[in-house]
Amino acid sequence: MIFVSTLEIIPGNTDKALELVKKVVPPEDIKILHFLQMFGKPDFYLIFEAPNEEKAMDFILEFSPFLESSTQLGVPVEEL
Repeated sequence: MIFVSTLEIIPGNTDKALELVKKVVPPEDIKILHFLQMFGKPDFYLIFEAPNEEKAMDFILEFSPFLESSTQLGVPVEEL
């Protein structure tokens, strides 16, 4: 399953958020496809594969102390 998350730095947490995203190590069953810093909002896009929604949620919650997130399930167009 492919997930697309937007991440926005919580005000006052810029340094801690940047340190976290630079050092993120996903669990063995999570594969990061793209992790992009944006010029503007949101601050980051994180596109990753996870075996199910529960594993995706557990992974994205690692960012919650310093970043607000929104995550959607992505479906490749060729699978429509």
